[in-house]
Amino acid sequence: MTTPLTVALVTPLTGPDAAQGLAGLRGVTLWARDERLPLPWDEVSLTAYDAYPDSAAAMRAAVAAGPDALLGPYGHRAALAACASTDRVVFNTGAPSTRFVRQAFPNVVNIAAATSTWPRGVLAAVRAADRRARKVVLLASGDTAVEITSVTKAAAVAQSFEVASHVFPPGKAALAATRLPPGDILIVHAGPDDELAAANILLRRPWRAAAFSTAVSAQATASLGDLREQLLAPGSWMPESTQPTATGPTAREFTADFTALHGVAPTETAAWAYVTGLILGRAIRYCGGVQDASVLAAARGIDTTTLLGRFRLDEATGLQVGHQIPIVQWQAGASRTVWPRESARAPFAHPRLFTSRPGMASRTSPGTPTPTQPRTPPASRTLPTT
Repeated sequence: MTTPLTVALVTPLTGPDAAQGLAGLRGVTLWARDERLPLPWDEVSLTAYDAYPDSAAAMRAAVAAGPDALLGPYGHRAALAACASTDRVVFNTGAPSTRFVRQAFPNVVNIAAATSTWPRGVLAAVRAADRRARKVVLLASGDTAVEITSVTKAAAVAQSFEVASHVFPPGKAALAATRLPPGDILIVHAGPDDELAAANILLRRPWRAAAFSTAVSAQATASLGDLREQLLAPGSWMPESTQPTATGPTAREFTADFTALHGVAPTETAAWAYVTGLILGRAIRYCGGVQDASVLAAARGIDTTTLLGRFRLDEATGLQVGHQIPIVQWQAGASRTVWPRESARAPFAHPRLFTSRPGMASRTSPGTPTPTQPRTPPASRTLPTT
């Protein structure tokens, strides 16, 4: 006798995050259609619960229905409330945060690397190309300001940088930017409007490298003009990648299947939701059951690659450490992946060119070299990625 695997997805289907939640639902729907599980399961039966406006209530309703597996919501606040409301195992579909450490949430399976970890890649790329850079200046705002500050400081210590961090209230970016001290590397993590306001002030200074969390978007950075050149940012996934995987389809195959089923191209949120299903399926095949303790133990032992890269959980923290957030750099009007090296699509251009005032062409910093300005010709150096 066969039976369906019952899966509950708790995610916003209405409200301000509905677009992301619905994208996740589409991703899980595709996985449910294609997953092939061993007997006794002959299909995946998926039920979605609207996490808006009360994600904890939605999670309780999902748990009451007694599903075999639970997938958690998009959005940090929604996920924190939802996961805190149950002791069932929850696969963290759309809230990559260091707050979901095993010590605080022992039953959460983290699928993606925490969003706040992206400065690690920036600092690693800079250090690989530049041994002289010393001071990192961090400007942060929003719900994850404390988290991004903590992660950046830890990464800086590991790469022999010193950090000056500054947290500001949303909407006060321009004022905070004018008070920011000089340094070698600039990292800004805030909302799109605040980052744009800060960029128009800070990118006229001669930073050796500058990174903004929302700068991967062409629309968000279009008004910066030449100031955008050589900016770094946390990247997204690559839908056309044909890189082989150990679990599930390649990114290109997933993109084609998703588009054929839903009539729209997949977003990164949809891709992560789909990968959540892949990891759940692999854990069930490994342990041969759906009991929470067995599935959790199986997930903790998985080390594989999917269309979004490597999956591996840290034994001590339960955070995702296999996946690395790619770093992109704007080069000649296009964002190109430059880190990690094995995923790079272009060499990392360093040190950064900058524009000192509106209307001027990009150039390197003039004047006598200082300890943070090595004696090099006034043109960017391009280092190989291998």
